[in-house]
Amino acid sequence: MDMKKILLVDDEKDIVEFLKYNLELENFEVIVGYNGKEALEKLRENPDLIMLDIMMPEMDGFETCKRIREEKGFENRPIIFLTAKAGEVNE
Repeated sequence: MDMKKILLVDDEKDIVEFLKYNLELENFEVIVGYNGKEALEKLRENPDLIMLDIMMPEMDGFETCKRIREEKGFENRPIIFLTAKAGEVNE
């Protein structure tokens, strides 16, 4: 069985390391990016799931998601948003 790949994108390095460690314990391969531009570059590694921080400098998670959806083959790839904000985010 192939190891599932997760693209994890967050500008907070501590959060990335914590999540990466725990996901690897569950036998996921974790590809890391620290901003939206890196997320788009890492798509060529063909992740099965993408985890995006909402609040990132330059290109936020919503804009990054929009651009990912424009890429061939990623129109329906699962994306989970991460946020440190309390409550629901509506946009």
